[in-house]
Amino acid sequence: MPPDFARKVRSPDAGLNDVMERKHIEQELFGSCEQFRELSAYMEAIREEERKRIAMEMHDELGQLLTALKLDVSLLKMCLVDDSVAAEKADDMRELVEKTIWMVRNVANHLRPAALNFGIVASLEWLVEDFGRRNGIPCQLRFNGGEPCLPDTHATAVFRIVQASLTNIASHARATRADVTLTSTATALELHVRDDGCGFDQATARKVCSYGLLGMSERARAIGGSLLIDSTLGAGTVVSIHIPFDHEQDK
Repeated sequence: MPPDFARKVRSPDAGLNDVMERKHIEQELFGSCEQFRELSAYMEAIREEERKRIAMEMHDELGQLLTALKLDVSLLKMCLVDDSVAAEKADDMRELVEKTIWMVRNVANHLRPAALNFGIVASLEWLVEDFGRRNGIPCQLRFNGGEPCLPDTHATAVFRIVQASLTNIASHARATRADVTLTSTATALELHVRDDGCGFDQATARKVCSYGLLGMSERARAIGGSLLIDSTLGAGTVVSIHIPFDHEQDK
């Protein structure tokens, strides 16, 4: 038998070994992806806890110190009734302190809105109002059903997804209005963020690997939900979130 022919003839076990090896590699890759997702979710949970801690310290401790300073400046002005120049300076100082208090509360709210402590509906109301005020784009929140009872991690993830969606609208959509619709049923939570902007080509976005869209999908996935984006050029965009309720886990 010619040597070249012998090399070309392989035993049946060789092909089976190749298949098993590929399956083993696929399993390892799948396991690595799952571990990476778990690590990402864990790191995001740590970041949210840190945001929460910093926001509370800024709002409570720094806010209280600034409020006390504001009162001291007001008392100082009362003692300067005979010195118009000093009294005017005290007024300027009080105004500066008030602006600083507003800035501290604003930064704390954007790190972690205090409204999240009162449920997802309250936090979305704050977010929609803040979005309209900052960007001059009318935005309306509609909700159907009662207040959904969500764990803090779920409520925070939903809030961050809507926040990212509205940020994309403000930055890229060239929209004239936006709408957020929250529907809560006995079995699931449905949320839609819609705009009338320019839309985008999803195939192109996938090719360039949009980390913003990927991050939104991973947030939804981490809480057992799913995210769907429906967008075409010139026809606006709808971001939809579906989160089934795990009643067995609630028990």
